[in-house]
Amino acid sequence: MSFSTADFKKTSRKVGDKRVLYPHQLRDDRYLAAISYAVDYYERMAGRPRKEMQADTLLEFFGDPKLARGIVACLSRTYLWHQPDVSEVVDAETYAALRTLGLDRPAAVRQHLYRYVNAQHNGFLPSVGRSTVIESLCADLPIDRQTFETLLTLDAAENAILTKVAGTPSSRDIVALYNYHSIETALRATSALRLTLNGPIWTIVRTVHNISKRYNLRYTIEHGAGGLFAGSVTIEWIGKRDVLGGYSRYGRRVVRALLRLLAAHPDAPVEGEATVHLAGSVYSYTLNQAVLSILGVQAQRVGRGDEAWEAQGAAKLLNAWNKAYLRGETGGWRLRRDPEPLITEAGVIVPDFLVMRGQQRAYLVLADSRVTTEALIKPLRALNGRSLIVVATEAEWAKQLSALPSIVVPHVGEPSARMLARSLPSPTALAELGESKWQRLERLLETEGFVDDGRLAEILLCPVADVGSAVRGWRTDRASYLPGIGLCSSETVQDIRSLLQSGITRQAA
Repeated sequence: MSFSTADFKKTSRKVGDKRVLYPHQLRDDRYLAAISYAVDYYERMAGRPRKEMQADTLLEFFGDPKLARGIVACLSRTYLWHQPDVSEVVDAETYAALRTLGLDRPAAVRQHLYRYVNAQHNGFLPSVGRSTVIESLCADLPIDRQTFETLLTLDAAENAILTKVAGTPSSRDIVALYNYHSIETALRATSALRLTLNGPIWTIVRTVHNISKRYNLRYTIEHGAGGLFAGSVTIEWIGKRDVLGGYSRYGRRVVRALLRLLAAHPDAPVEGEATVHLAGSVYSYTLNQAVLSILGVQAQRVGRGDEAWEAQGAAKLLNAWNKAYLRGETGGWRLRRDPEPLITEAGVIVPDFLVMRGQQRAYLVLADSRVTTEALIKPLRALNGRSLIVVATEAEWAKQLSALPSIVVPHVGEPSARMLARSLPSPTALAELGESKWQRLERLLETEGFVDDGRLAEILLCPVADVGSAVRGWRTDRASYLPGIGLCSSETVQDIRSLLQSGITRQAA
C-alpha cells in the first residue's frame, strides 16, 4: 500500500545534473499527540457506518492535508471499510426465506421494488405515502418495512461499516508505518534500483537470482576486480513501463524483491540508488543506511545470512494448502501470497502468506534459516500481538520465539498445511483480537446491561476518576453514565427508574 501521488509529501533539490528526491519522514515526536487522537477516534468509530465518519475533522486537526491523508491511509491497515451483506442484517431463517425469493442482494431488493411500483403505481413512488406503499409490498415478504428500507441501500458506500482487523496500533507504530510507506511510494515508481551488497557473495547472488525469477524482474550483476571472490557485488533490478506509460506495476515487484532480499540477508546491503519517475519528472533517490534500516527486517543487524532464499518451499505449501482446502482440512482458511509487510518501530516482518477466513486475517512467515528466525525477535516483540503471526520454523530455532506474542509451529523438514491450519485459533478468539475497547464495552452492555466504574477504567485504560469524561458523548442513544454507579444500557436505566418510583410510591403510602 503506497500513497497516491496526490498524497505523497516530498521535497527535491538539484545536485549536479540530477534532481535528488527526499520523501517526507516523521523524525520527531511533534505529531504523536495528533496521531493518538486519530487512533482513538477510529477506535470509537469501529462498528459504525461511513456516513457517521467525520474525516474532515482529522484533516483539519493535522493542519497539513497531505500528511493527514497519509496518516489516514496508514490507519486503513488496521481499520477497513466492510460492506455488509444481507445475511448480516437479518437472522438465518429470514435470510433463507429471502434467498428462496431471490432477494438476497440489495440490487435484487431494488429490482423487486421497481417491478412492484411499475405494476401497481404506474412507475412512480411519491414521497408522500411511500411508507404505505412499501408496507403493502412487505405484506408478502418475510421482512417489515424498516428492514426493507435498510436492504434497499445496504450496498451504498455510506453504509459500509468500519471494521477493525488487528489490535490497536500505537502512535509510534503509525509513525513507523508512515515513514515506510513514504519510502515505498518513491520505490513503486522506480525504473531501476541499484544495490551494493557485501557478505557471502555466492549465496547473495543465488538469492537475487531466485527472487528475480519469482517476481519476473530483469537484473544485472557487476563484480569488482576480484569477481565473485571479492567481498562485495552491485546488482540492478530493471523495471519496465506498463501500457499506461508508468512504472508502478513493475515498481511493486521491485519493492517486494527488495524486502525479500533484506529478509534473507539483513546485513548485506551497504547502499543503493533508485531512478524514480513521478508526475513527469525523473528523480534520483539514495538508499542510505537510514532508509535501508526502515525497509529492512529490523534496524539492528542480526548476523550474516549464509543461506540463499528459495521459492520452492512457499510454492509447494501453497499447492498443498489449496488441495487441503478443497478437502475441508484447513477450517475454511485460504492463502494469498505476498501480503503487505508488517511495520513496527523495531523493524519489518515480511510474511510469505496472508491467511484469510471471511473478515479474519492472520500472517504466515516461513522462517527457513537461523538468521531469518532471529530477525523476527524484535519486530514480534514490538508488534505485541496486535496482528496474528504464525511462524513456521525448524524445531532447533523455535525456542528463540517461544516467549513472543505469536504462534510458533516447529517442524522438521517442511511444514504441512494441516499442521499450520490446526495451529490457528478459533473464530471467537480472532474476533476478540480485532475488537476495539469501545466494541468490547458495547458487547458487555448488550450481554449484561451494566458496566461498573472499575471495569470501565480497566477497559478504557484510564483512572477511575476519569471514567465519566472518557464515556461522555458515547452512544448517548443507547447508554447512560450514572456517576458512582457506572455505564448502564437504556433498559437498565429504565429498570432503575422503575425501582426508584416504586420505592417512592411505597414511602408515600
